[in-house]
Amino acid sequence: MIAADEFFDVKPTEFTLSAGRILISVPFYNDPFFNHSVVLMTDYEEDSCAGLVLNKASRLSVRKLVNDIKVDDKMFIGGPVLPDGIFCVHNFENSKTANKLLPGIYIGSDEILLSLIEHHAIPTLKYRFFVGYAGWSPGQLEGELKENMWVIGAATPELVFDTPAHLIWETAVRNLGESYQHWLKLPRNISNN
Repeated sequence: MIAADEFFDVKPTEFTLSAGRILISVPFYNDPFFNHSVVLMTDYEEDSCAGLVLNKASRLSVRKLVNDIKVDDKMFIGGPVLPDGIFCVHNFENSKTANKLLPGIYIGSDEILLSLIEHHAIPTLKYRFFVGYAGWSPGQLEGELKENMWVIGAATPELVFDTPAHLIWETAVRNLGESYQHWLKLPRNISNN
């Protein structure tokens, strides 16, 4: 059992911030957009920091939002920046325009990949489409990490592609280990407690 004075302590993980990592929101903040979010970092440079929220599925399909893409899967809301930008995360290593984030996780698409997705041509092809992204100005994310708004975790293809959206945050927290399990007992909106 965790001691009362340790309950709100946020222990940093051993992971460093980089593209391919995930940010797991700390449940003690009730940010209207990022509460219980998991963000896949797609870019982390000195002057550029961006990611996609993995667990905010919209009610609309990709086809409903983007007529040119004939895919009936749910569109995910990647973040509040560039709300009309479309991004595809997938496991197709042979795409010439995709950037590798981790083994089995790539970002970027081209007409060949879209055609393969639309025609269900490769049974093992996994993907998710996102509209918008999360972005931070230089130094902003580092500041949020120091303020214990996020912890850094490891992304896996299973988390990104196979975990239902409503279970991604809790799965990511479980993967952090014992020191974080008390987060799972908190209400989704901590101010309701």
